Amino acid sequence: MPASPPRPRRRDTATRLDRAAAFSLASMPMPAKIAFYAPLKSPDHPIPSGDREIARAMMKALRLAGYQVTLATETISYQKRPSSTLFCERRAACEAERDRLLGAWSHTPATAPDLWFTYHPYCKAPDWIGPAVSQAFGIPYVTAEACRTRQATDADWAEARAAVQAAVAGAAANFCLKPSDRAYLESFLDDPGMIVPLPPFIETAAQAPQAPPPVPFGDDAPLLLAVGMMRPGAKMASYRALATILSGLAARRWTLVVVGDGPGRADVEAMFSELPAGRVFFAGALPKPEVAGWMGAADIFVWPGLGEAFGMSYLEAQALGLPVAAYAAAGVPVVVTPASGLLALEGDVEAFRANLARLIDTPALRQAIGAAGRTNVAEHHSIEAAARLFKHTLDPFLPRTRETARAR
Repeated sequence: MPASPPRPRRRDTATRLDRAAAFSLASMPMPAKIAFYAPLKSPDHPIPSGDREIARAMMKALRLAGYQVTLATETISYQKRPSSTLFCERRAACEAERDRLLGAWSHTPATAPDLWFTYHPYCKAPDWIGPAVSQAFGIPYVTAEACRTRQATDADWAEARAAVQAAVAGAAANFCLKPSDRAYLESFLDDPGMIVPLPPFIETAAQAPQAPPPVPFGDDAPLLLAVGMMRPGAKMASYRALATILSGLAARRWTLVVVGDGPGRADVEAMFSELPAGRVFFAGALPKPEVAGWMGAADIFVWPGLGEAFGMSYLEAQALGLPVAAYAAAGVPVVVTPASGLLALEGDVEAFRANLARLIDTPALRQAIGAAGRTNVAEHHSIEAAARLFKHTLDPFLPRTRETARAR
């Protein structure tokens, strides 16, 4: 009887499998490392704001594009008003942090980034760190939403503005979110090809609302929703404009929920105190899922948008099928199309009232505009679209991706 063939030992089999797995992992290209920086406000800041949300979305989109993204530092350069003392303090702190990062990454080169990405550098928040790091390690420097402010005088921000312009001019690419920023960059860049249009975007999957909250009104009148922080400046101007607009629509059936809070809350409540009693409910500041819940329950999103860079809440509302009523002010038309909202010329109160009246009176119009808003966000303002653009733009600048492409 012939002898049975020997069984392979399990240890040998396991060893061969381990070696094969190790070889497979070693042959896989490692994701390129991106150091992300926001000199205006850290993405991890505890106080919500549009800048914080956009920075977080940028990091998510870069990760979705396949990059390993880390927050380089939380050291900021931002100053709200001109102050030579604060300017020097901020710059010194940034330079100290720059030296710390250079030392750490020089000591452990494997942890150094392959690309530096700065979100929202401008004269009030120049990047004193990224350009030096990029030069020291020979890596690409990239910006998103580089812009200028028209507050104060040019002389007040001259040194910081010069630093921002030098950094932008030395960048491999500058992602631009709105036409006014593009015009500014074109005013000093020799090569406009360095400007890459990036439509503002949101993570639509994160927009799934909670169960609609109990509506605090006794009838089924169309529910309007306004969302905005209650702070001095542009936000308060929009609240004041909204109260004026609604005062001329008191004869129509509508109710309003206001989501937001801040130091100006008492002033905002006073603005709306002249409206008919029981029409307005102040919900306060809410976490995003609860805001989405109100958006799911509302019929119309109404926010004048005075001085808005573009307003992420407009995209969030459209993603949930809410028609928008706003002014065609600042960056609002960047995210709200003629199909997805009714926009009045800035300051034209009567036109705004007429648009809002049409939406209040016509459910079919609300439905059609809301559907167009969903399409607008899905096709032009999704995080997936942003990730594809990031990958298409950044891969050619990264050694690892260039080597992988050549190997194919």
